Amino acid sequence: MLRQGKGSGVTQSDVTASTSGSETGTPAPTRSSRAERNAATAADLDRSRGSFAATAVPVVQLAEIEEVDPATIFQGAAFSDWLAANLDRLAKELGLSGLREVGRDVGVGSFTADLLAQTDRGRRVAIMSHLEPSDHLHLGQMITFAAGLDVSAVVWITTRIGEEHRAVLDWLNSHGDDEVRFFGIELRLLRIGGSQPGASFHVEARPNDWQKVIKQRQRVGSPLNSRMREF
Repeated sequence: MLRQGKGSGVTQSDVTASTSGSETGTPAPTRSSRAERNAATAADLDRSRGSFAATAVPVVQLAEIEEVDPATIFQGAAFSDWLAANLDRLAKELGLSGLREVGRDVGVGSFTADLLAQTDRGRRVAIMSHLEPSDHLHLGQMITFAAGLDVSAVVWITTRIGEEHRAVLDWLNSHGDDEVRFFGIELRLLRIGGSQPGASFHVEARPNDWQKVIKQRQRVGSPLNSRMREF
């Protein structure tokens, strides 16, 4: 019980009002205030993500590579003309110091070699092109050129060397006359995006010791045996 003393200004109602005022001075958080804080936090996260995206490294874009059928590019004697102007590229793939044209459409019986080239050492090379997968007919022509022409090597350029024909070329290089070597090369044309196609040679068949020959030639002053000196 609360007594009222003389001169006292405090009453029961005053106490109640004071207590109520203190309770309402710091209002409890409402749902709307929590939602506002959550929205502000989400906005901060969005701004940070946007800042990160603005500074991210752009993704590298690469063009598509398309393989082109050589028969659609070279018509008639166009490939022989192109090859004659790019014999240095063929020589590089074969590991030769150089090749130059010395004859074209050289006949042996009923067959014709597309190009007759000569190395920097004076050795002759017969080159036959066949812009289709390898077959038995052209394999026979290759052997005919080796027998009927005074050449040190016969090069067969085709779009694909079959396993059976690769095996024959390997056998010829292993058991044939050391005076003549046989090479099987695949020609591939590739286009990047909308560019002009580029050509590349891939040697699929070669003499067994050819890599050894090339490496020994690259060594200055390395002694070479008679077979290695032919080219």
